[in-house]
Amino acid sequence: FPLITISQNGNWAYSFDGSNYLDFTDPSGKTLNAYSLEDIEAAYRSPQLQIDNEGFWKMTCDGGTTYTYLSDTSRSRIAAFGGKGSGMSSLFSDIVYNETAGKLSLALGVDKGLKDFPVINNFYLKVKGSEAEDGLTFFLNEERKYEVETSDVVRTRIKAPDGWTVTLENDELSIKAPATTSATKTQNINIIITSSKQYQRTVTLEAKLLNTTFDADYCNAWKEFVSGSENNVLLDFSYAGYMHGEVAPPEMEELIARGYKVFDVTHYGAIPDDDKSDREAFLKALEAAGAKRTLNGNTTRMQVNGDAPLNAIIYFPKGEYILQTEEEVDKTISLTMGGFLIKGAGRNLTTLKMNAKNTMATPGDMWTCPTMIEIKNYSGVNMKSDITEVVADTPKGGFEITVGSVSKIKAGDWVCLYVKNNDPEFVAKEIAPHPISDLNATTSIVKDGAEIYDLHQVASVNGNKVTFKEPIMHEVEAKYNWVIKEYKHYENVGVEDIAFEGKAEERFQHHESSSNNGSYDSEYKLIDLVRLTNSWMRRVNFISVSEAASLVSCANVSAYDIEISGNRGHSAVRSNSSSRVFIGKVTDKSNGFLIDNKNVYEQGAGQYHACGVSKQSIGAVIWNVDWGTDGCFESHATQPRATLIDRCTGGFMRFRQGGDYNQMPNHLADLTLWNFNAKNNVADSPFIWWDNNSLWWKFLPPIVVGYHGGSIHFDESQMKLNEEQGNTVTPYSLYEAQLRKRLGAVPAWLNSLQ
Repeated sequence: FPLITISQNGNWAYSFDGSNYLDFTDPSGKTLNAYSLEDIEAAYRSPQLQIDNEGFWKMTCDGGTTYTYLSDTSRSRIAAFGGKGSGMSSLFSDIVYNETAGKLSLALGVDKGLKDFPVINNFYLKVKGSEAEDGLTFFLNEERKYEVETSDVVRTRIKAPDGWTVTLENDELSIKAPATTSATKTQNINIIITSSKQYQRTVTLEAKLLNTTFDADYCNAWKEFVSGSENNVLLDFSYAGYMHGEVAPPEMEELIARGYKVFDVTHYGAIPDDDKSDREAFLKALEAAGAKRTLNGNTTRMQVNGDAPLNAIIYFPKGEYILQTEEEVDKTISLTMGGFLIKGAGRNLTTLKMNAKNTMATPGDMWTCPTMIEIKNYSGVNMKSDITEVVADTPKGGFEITVGSVSKIKAGDWVCLYVKNNDPEFVAKEIAPHPISDLNATTSIVKDGAEIYDLHQVASVNGNKVTFKEPIMHEVEAKYNWVIKEYKHYENVGVEDIAFEGKAEERFQHHESSSNNGSYDSEYKLIDLVRLTNSWMRRVNFISVSEAASLVSCANVSAYDIEISGNRGHSAVRSNSSSRVFIGKVTDKSNGFLIDNKNVYEQGAGQYHACGVSKQSIGAVIWNVDWGTDGCFESHATQPRATLIDRCTGGFMRFRQGGDYNQMPNHLADLTLWNFNAKNNVADSPFIWWDNNSLWWKFLPPIVVGYHGGSIHFDESQMKLNEEQGNTVTPYSLYEAQLRKRLGAVPAWLNSLQ
């Protein structure tokens, strides 16, 4: 193996015996100077080595375009295996690496002393998402943005091929492809980085340029959406998630720059890995940050006077921390405030543990076990009074409503656009094309009426017109008594870089009680987010939990980069009565016994309900989620609407969606499955979405585009659209394509999740 060095005259050089060195040269015979800042893209790049198919060492200094062979003093090629030097097992007689000191010590040959070399492992630039299968494939004139992680980089220089526009600013890399090309080709984008000690590295990105525009081969459903065709059936889901999907939530360093203070729980009594409760230390850290502790029954409530933000980071260093023991059963920690972050050292480094299960608050009601931690506003939507009434109609997808009075509404407010009406005409419209007679008379939508919560942020007020920042996902007809209600909430709450671990039993049993008044469905719930806006959960693991997390009555909250493992439980991550929640890149690989064959144990069976929606959820996006073979996306009845299941992979098992028969249908209008990859074949033929022979299986006609993987035979008379079944379509992600259409490029945070 060649030993590489920089010679006294500054040239790259190599040796195979540790004594005699030869200069690296390019194909023209020119030496490579290690310190020159000129023409870095070509002759003066750091050499890269390769072994060819015959086993000889060769070198490139231009990123692989041209190679020269390494040779000895007689100009003979050097073999990496056998041939010259075949009797030597190693160039080095001793190798010592001191990671703490950052030093590599090598002994060259026999009886030669150790030579020390500094190891530089904190100088890099990483482009998140660029390693994905199609991470750097560009259509003509397409712009993409990527998050960039750097360490000790003080200067950058970008060398892009002709026609490419590449900029790096504030840890965001923007790449725009040329508008024309004669053929598909792959080109290198080079980012030359310099460290504080003047070391240099070249980060090479291989960008593939296609010779078509990004929408040239897009499916018909997309084309009708873009053109605004009267046949368009798609809603605009691109406003889902934190800050409408436009930017990533702030990292810890940015929050500190904004004035947030860090409170390390180990400074308040927490001792990791000691098998003792750390709950009190957690509460003391919150108190030190400014929260006040009160006890309401079994709930310890931490809150800030006047609903001011806490402006704090509660930090759990590496290790395991127990937040619930047998002595703390059924005692919820309720964080009643906004403006704070719960952060660990890493999803595989910091674990918060629930070592004892909670019990049913109402015996027999399997879903009533309390949650260990809830971040919650206790007020929510004011159901006792209205801000104003809606006095004119607005079409689905519109942004503006006309109201009776704007005296209590201003730009920036969050409000609830609300209706509840049991007028048979209104109910009939909600469940059309199915007649009301298809539902039991005791069903809530028939008895109590259709009910819609649509949470919005006010963009502007002009006269008696209120314009929202987001599209309205349901048509508004004033005659059915739509109103605007006050919506109390907290903002800017984050949970990240941490694992939550319960002790869910190996044999999960749906809707069954476990021992001591427990419930397999809900006894290990570790965290819920309730009535929050512009908040997030990311880089989080859930291990052996009954439920991963519920986002309840929230608006524009993101939960992504999540892994579920251990023993399977009841549910994954859900949008419950929320508006425009984004749930993305969740991998559910929990293990357990199959529901329909209780003697079969399966790795990766997954939670009973995969990621999805329940109650009056509207505008939710479930993106790039991979769930188990024995599950299906959740659609838990009580009037969810307008849900996008986007580029997801998983089981497509009937009766895993959930929902009491008195809360049917499972899902109302605008359920959209886009490029769903089924892990199983579905034997039902034809597969129906509304089953009048069952109390539990009722979906309004869905929109299905690009269903592939397992085989299925749909009853298309029960579908609004079934396009390209058996094939994937382009765009591969509807959410990404709609964001690109609205913003001009897919945001960096989403590209980085690929």
